[in-house]
Amino acid sequence: MKVHGYEIISEWKNSQCGQTAIGKKGGVKYFIKKYQTPVEPIDNKTLDKKTFAHNKALFDKFVSTRQRINTAIRAITGAGGNIIIPSEEFILDNHYVEAAELVDGVVPDDELESVLGKLSVDVKKLLMQTAAGALQSVHTKHIIHSDLKLKNVLLVKNSAGNYVAKLIDFDSSYFRDEKPDEVVGTIDYYSPELGVYADIEDEEERAEAGKKLTEKSDIFSLGLIFHFYLSGELPKPVELTEKLRKRAEKGKIIYCWVALNSGCSLKLSPAIKSPKYISLINDMLNIDPEKRPTAIEVLKRLREDEKAAEEAPPVPAPEGFCEPWEEHTISFDEERIKSRGFVSVLRDKMSDIKGYKFVKPDSSSKFFKEKDLIAMKYAVTHKDTPKEPERGIAEPWEEHDITFDEEVIKAKGFVRVERDTLGGVRGYRFIRPDGTGQFLRVEMVIVQKLGKKK
Repeated sequence: MKVHGYEIISEWKNSQCGQTAIGKKGGVKYFIKKYQTPVEPIDNKTLDKKTFAHNKALFDKFVSTRQRINTAIRAITGAGGNIIIPSEEFILDNHYVEAAELVDGVVPDDELESVLGKLSVDVKKLLMQTAAGALQSVHTKHIIHSDLKLKNVLLVKNSAGNYVAKLIDFDSSYFRDEKPDEVVGTIDYYSPELGVYADIEDEEERAEAGKKLTEKSDIFSLGLIFHFYLSGELPKPVELTEKLRKRAEKGKIIYCWVALNSGCSLKLSPAIKSPKYISLINDMLNIDPEKRPTAIEVLKRLREDEKAAEEAPPVPAPEGFCEPWEEHTISFDEERIKSRGFVSVLRDKMSDIKGYKFVKPDSSSKFFKEKDLIAMKYAVTHKDTPKEPERGIAEPWEEHDITFDEEVIKAKGFVRVERDTLGGVRGYRFIRPDGTGQFLRVEMVIVQKLGKKK
């Protein structure tokens, strides 16, 4: 089967945009993408003139935008570069189609997290630099990608055996001065301002909210990707409001942008050790887009010498756990407290009420009363102190499609595995003989070989 000179050598597959297939032309393989909507209307007199004109205008505007974006980006990139852009566009059966050269050495989506988990920080630094550099090139044309996510920054193993990052998928992209009529990006990676814009229907309010949609929206999404590169997960929302806590208890995901727009904060993973990366990612994830760095500033900070970034290290926070007040018959759940980003607990008083100061690595702290600790499961009363847990392994969440490796689980000192939810994300709590536990997301279960995909 031939399409516009391309020999289709694979089955057409359904995708988020419509359908995709692999084609071949002039001895080169191409990735063919056929958009499902909008569709060019057919003038067969079944539509009234007004409806036909409206549908035709929608299609023409879509095609024009896609072609102008592709043309602008082609001017700053070439074959084999770190930006993958269609080399040709055409209309097929009243659908808009794009063809881009197929990239060799792409790590499959189902292996992406596992491969990233094995890469050194130095390699990840090069990936981050490559992604930031590619995004900077796009931003010079005042184009906002608007759908940056892990899968749209391809991880590619080149012919030399090195890993590089390549920016793809400009389906949702738009020019800064031409705000999108519809937001179709990936909700997990929305920036706070994009989430607000997507929820507004009133045209005047939408136009006002659209003023905050700039290249800085991409910077927020890129910050989430960097966090995943360095930790294997997205940041976790903390100090949830009552409304968000109820959503989390129902197993619903609390997206980073939702948490920030609700007045909550984000906690970076303790797996990220470098003050340089902690500072950079925190700045990229600022709720105020004006306070986020530009792509070129991100690139410059990534290229800074690590030693220079550590010349003035922050004052280290105290570590360790105090003994509870004598009248408080509680025991701290140290593992759970550490999993929330705290490194120490100190006795403290507030308005003559005895409680505890929970301290984070940056020396910031939060005061808790005894009843608050118990409610949040940071502590248990002595009568509720768990005995040695029952042994057993729960069935994995159905959507995770994994099996546990009982031998590895036992070898690492765990006696029980329970389903658990943390920050709205479903995962598993691995429990030791003394009752302490460790929460792991499904991707980390696979990375640590405690389980594997079916």
